[in-house]
Amino acid sequence: MTATRIVMLESQLEELRRKLFDRPGVEGAAFLLCGQSVSQGTVKLIVHAVLPVADEDYLRRERYGLTIASPALTRVAKLARYEELSVVFAHSHPEGVPDFSEQDDREEARLLPFLQARVPGRIHGTLVLTEHHIQGRMYMPDQVAVDEVIVVGDRIRSWAANSGDAVEPFFDRQVRAFGPDIQRLLGRLRIGIVGVGGTGSPVAEQLYRLGVGSLWLFDGDRFAETNVNRVYGSSLQDDGRLKVEMLKEHLDKIGLNTIVEAIPRHISHEETARRLRECDVVFGCTDKELPRAILVQLANRYSTPVFDLGVLVDSKDGCISGVHGRVTTLLPGEACLFCRGRITAEAIRIEALSEEDRQRQVRDGYAPELDEPAPAVIAFTSATASAAVMELLHRLTGFMGSERHSSEVLLALDQSRLRTNRIKPRDGCVCDDHSFWGRGDTEPFLELVWPTDTK
Repeated sequence: MTATRIVMLESQLEELRRKLFDRPGVEGAAFLLCGQSVSQGTVKLIVHAVLPVADEDYLRRERYGLTIASPALTRVAKLARYEELSVVFAHSHPEGVPDFSEQDDREEARLLPFLQARVPGRIHGTLVLTEHHIQGRMYMPDQVAVDEVIVVGDRIRSWAANSGDAVEPFFDRQVRAFGPDIQRLLGRLRIGIVGVGGTGSPVAEQLYRLGVGSLWLFDGDRFAETNVNRVYGSSLQDDGRLKVEMLKEHLDKIGLNTIVEAIPRHISHEETARRLRECDVVFGCTDKELPRAILVQLANRYSTPVFDLGVLVDSKDGCISGVHGRVTTLLPGEACLFCRGRITAEAIRIEALSEEDRQRQVRDGYAPELDEPAPAVIAFTSATASAAVMELLHRLTGFMGSERHSSEVLLALDQSRLRTNRIKPRDGCVCDDHSFWGRGDTEPFLELVWPTDTK
């Protein structure tokens, strides 16, 4: 069964509400231009831009209905077709009725065939908003209910068609902390984890025990017995096994309702990376720069929150001089990993070389020497994983306070210090280009060049 989602940024929802509720007591309307994401199990419309209806384009604007002039509809359809985007028509119900009315049904019966004819080959939709509720429909081409409207930003919020399910009793202690609605929201989330080693495996363990609905594990590596000191769910007998299959087996034994899927390939493979589109949230737990660059693009083009983790232990001759953990939140409007200097194009180039080519460039002085394995200690990797999971919980609940608006957490574990920051995207960086935000599916995927064979 296909899941349907409409995803928008917090800033877009704020703008939409201002336009729809600018006149008390009467309905208001706006159009949303959206990218789309169509995969085997999920269809998403991702808001790219909010287009208000001008006062002069209303033929009628009343408490129980409105009518928009045909030239305004034509302009929106022409722009959507030119930009290769979908259209979602959004309007308000000032009386607070959180459902589509018979009048809405009649208006949609005229509007949607018009959009499908003028902007063919795209999925379109409608939204109705009250002060506290959002409900949607999609036309694919027939009408289907939108399962969930997800808004991401400083907070992650959700309006679901079926949001009153019972909460399992084994989550009682969490419900006492956050309430049943947050537990239900956790149960609806599909979360991807890229890399299931020292940070990814404790992230998976915690998310599973929190009651997340689905966990998708992405990693093409096999377990080595030297990883047993920090990888959750592992034993010396697992040497040589695929990490994702080993972790899935461990999590499934816990016996909760979370669905765990193991994807035993790296996201540097295009087919594997495409599966990330179906995730509501992604944790980046890899120490490679190419997959991190892919996650930067994913966050901007699909409005998918990405929590990127890093751990660095400075140690020489068995003496530690520093232990640093990092959690960076990636979303449209936030400084990306390129802006922050966490990844560079040159490092990605070197990383993508074959072993033979890299050795040749090392000899010629065009690449750094191959590094020794970095120090790794389970207490440090687990602390960073916990900080990342807490960042997700804060976005869901706001438990750190309304003044907390940071997009990066820096842990100096050797000094018992924690710092946060939020910086603007760098001028000219890809993350500062609004034209890419919410674009969804493009060819080539993420507008990247994908190798036909990745080693």
